[in-house]
Amino acid sequence: MLTDQVIIRDAHECDIEELTLLMTDLGYPATLAEMRVRFKNIFAHPDYRTIIAVIDDEIVGMAGLCKGVYYEKNGLYLRILAFVVKQTRRELGIGKILIKASEDWAIDQGVNTVLINSGNRDERKAAHAFYQKMGYAVKSSGFVKEL
Repeated sequence: MLTDQVIIRDAHECDIEELTLLMTDLGYPATLAEMRVRFKNIFAHPDYRTIIAVIDDEIVGMAGLCKGVYYEKNGLYLRILAFVVKQTRRELGIGKILIKASEDWAIDQGVNTVLINSGNRDERKAAHAFYQKMGYAVKSSGFVKEL
């Protein structure tokens, strides 16, 4: 089974080129230079973690995680800020493995809630169905204002 071949590990600077391609697959094209700047800041932040899924030395998915502190109640939460499986490797179980690895890290950090944001665009409908299948409920709306 292909999922038996998936290795989950932390992303490193040497992975930025592949991460740039994954962000494009997610619908957020960026240049390598842009991603270098972003990941320099992310890698330096202690509450952020980027995990990747690897099969036979090929990076096939990633989850960008951020641990946060609630304002509205006691405790911590984990927000999955970026989540993507390579376009050519979808529907093989890699996403399930990445979600489980994210949840395992949350538990290790003393976190008991995981949040995922996903855009309300047609191309995200499959992702929304996947999140719900993984036990995530639609709970809120997000609002954005560009300044």
